[in-house]
Amino acid sequence: MELTATTPAEVALSEIGGTGDLPLRLRIHDSSRFEWTLSIPLPAARKVAYDLRVQLEVPTGAVGRQNPWEQLQTFSRLDGPTGVATSRDVTVDAVRRGAVTLTQMLARARDGFARHCKALFETEGGAEAEGSAAKSFEGGEKGFLLVWLEAALKAVHGAREKLVTRDAGEAPEIVRERELADEFVSVRLLEMLAESQRSLNGAARGGAPSELTEGVRARIDEALHGEFGYRERKRFLRAQRKSEADVDAYLARAARLKKHFEEVLFLDRETEQLDERVQQWMATVGALLGGIVAFVAIQVALTHRRPGPLEVGWGLSTLAMIAGLGYAARHHMREWGRGWLAGKMVRFHAQRISRCRVPSRQLSSKDVIVEAREWCHQATTSRPDPLNPEAGASLRITHVHYLHKGVVHPQRELSDAGVKSVRHIFRYDLSSLFARLDDERKLVPVVDGSGRVKVIEAMRKYRVRVDVRATCGGERHEHKAEIILDKNGLHGIVPESARP
Repeated sequence: MELTATTPAEVALSEIGGTGDLPLRLRIHDSSRFEWTLSIPLPAARKVAYDLRVQLEVPTGAVGRQNPWEQLQTFSRLDGPTGVATSRDVTVDAVRRGAVTLTQMLARARDGFARHCKALFETEGGAEAEGSAAKSFEGGEKGFLLVWLEAALKAVHGAREKLVTRDAGEAPEIVRERELADEFVSVRLLEMLAESQRSLNGAARGGAPSELTEGVRARIDEALHGEFGYRERKRFLRAQRKSEADVDAYLARAARLKKHFEEVLFLDRETEQLDERVQQWMATVGALLGGIVAFVAIQVALTHRRPGPLEVGWGLSTLAMIAGLGYAARHHMREWGRGWLAGKMVRFHAQRISRCRVPSRQLSSKDVIVEAREWCHQATTSRPDPLNPEAGASLRITHVHYLHKGVVHPQRELSDAGVKSVRHIFRYDLSSLFARLDDERKLVPVVDGSGRVKVIEAMRKYRVRVDVRATCGGERHEHKAEIILDKNGLHGIVPESARP
């Protein structure tokens, strides 16, 4: 007989325990960097090829001459396993992977709760937009909001039984890792509950009925107090509202725990910057050429017949000129070599070669799991002014192009351990633009709701267009959006479909 979920919490638990993450994602990471991620399924038998293309359109007047590689950060990690480690898994890495898996489930529950809160005041029948869980539950909006909370709490309770419960005779390092996992799960649960409370407050400000939000808010408060009591019994660090030092210590502890546990999924990256290596050789050849020219000029002057005083003056001037031209040729050859390398040679090879290996603690052989070739360059072009293209006016546009082509190799041991995919994380830093943006606050006359005209101050916002495209296993994915920024940093990201 087929078993099906019969309660709302079980339905939501089955959803947050799935692997519903998008293969390609684009989002703001912090006030200066945005991020795109690509997940490639781990192949079972044959290697899988993929490619990723990214194009940025940035304000030409704010672009400096920095190497675009300097703004790009790249990380690679494993995704999975989808299940939480049991008490029979007596390795440290198994406990760490189980804790990370639970935090991913909490993140899905948080996102589901936030989406439903947003649907309460944006659309009618918001529960109908929530997928299979919403269709399976008929308890109304308030009940469905509670579903995400109960599913998250149930997932934490079940995971703690598996992660924290000790077996007799376990090694001290595993006992310690279980204690750290318990504290890490507690921190991420508090974060999930706090984010849910903020989403609920936003729904209330947006006009959601109080009878739908009050009961849910009470359940969040109850869960928060319960978790604070659990932390007190376990003697975990707690932040006091009146103590800034305690809050700082708590945040630092949470960051260390996150780095400790998520490190287990990251791959070891090796990179070779081929264009820099060739440019160094170009500079060496240029210096050698300049030295040869100067040496030849000196030899010619020394082997010439004995000159008169006037001829000596002209000879030394000519010698100095030839030596100077030879030295200057070194710089011109380097710049010429850089342009030639970026325009021609990289088309046949790559600017950078990257390899991702499985850490030795997981595989002693440190097998290469990903091999990739990468290109990144910046170019400025002109295009017709959209205000009046027929008039012949043009605009200078600067594009940053990034191309990544790679293959993922099969790895049976990782597949057997439950790893489902390899995720590349790319972060691009736009802080170099901020210093060149206009920071003057403009006076703008506006009309208020009563029809009266008022003058307000506003700072100009700039937009950076982003186009991200990926191909993997015959499937194509694409994201187009605009990043909103000003002198103070990044403010948000707007999908192309939502632009006015």
